[in-house]
Amino acid sequence: MKYAKNQLLKYRQKPLVLAEQLNLEAIAKQRFPETVLALSPLEVAGQVSYLDNDDIILTMTVTGTITVPSSRSLEAVTLPVEVTIDERYIEDATRLSDFEETEAVFLLENDVLNVDDAILDNIIANLPLQILTAEEENSDILPSGKNWHVISEETYKNEKMSDNGVKLDPRLAKLDDFFKE
Repeated sequence: MKYAKNQLLKYRQKPLVLAEQLNLEAIAKQRFPETVLALSPLEVAGQVSYLDNDDIILTMTVTGTITVPSSRSLEAVTLPVEVTIDERYIEDATRLSDFEETEAVFLLENDVLNVDDAILDNIIANLPLQILTAEEENSDILPSGKNWHVISEETYKNEKMSDNGVKLDPRLAKLDDFFKE
């Protein structure tokens, strides 16, 4: 869904209401080929408001499912998508400094609001950093290979604590006493 600024002008008094089902799988695979393995049709509900100062407000919720690779084994994992989008689009780049860093404010490119891109960007941004299959979540076995292995954070902390008892180089023993005072 793309809306030209001129199309949105008629929604100054009353917002454009969106209640649709979008199939963005092809676009998602093209834009994020390493991340998106599959994307179900998305249920989109929200509105686009055109304010008197020429700002455009996009407010919507998006639901569906996305299939992405596991962060451990690269096996396919299907996750629910439930994203709330609340973004402001402005035309003048100098106005960006008027907003807080935490506010979602973007420049309107070529006087066109690309809702599809906004939806996909928000879905990808809201993916968890660690994505595991059900078997990986329930198993304590971590990947390993020739001359390498993955350890848990708990194991790492335990190893680090045991390394703290490592004997100091005798040449630096006097310095160790210096810092104890």
